[in-house]
Amino acid sequence: MEQTVRVGIMPGRISEYAVEIGTSVSEVLDMAGLSPAGYDVKVDGEKVNPDETTVDEDTSLILLAQQVKSNG
Repeated sequence: MEQTVRVGIMPGRISEYAVEIGTSVSEVLDMAGLSPAGYDVKVDGEKVNPDETTVDEDTSLILLAQQVKSNG
């Protein structure tokens, strides 16, 4: 079964991809030509590990957001 997922980078572009349910977030990012290096990977607003997270029937948005640097 396929799921349509919007994939993008902030700030920047967002594109739509049809992917199989169960596809890893890392594979979807590869498909979109995006590298998670230096970014937080968020699936529907939740920060995730792209190698351990897969697309399910509720997944609609995968975003790369710049990591927030702290002064700690």
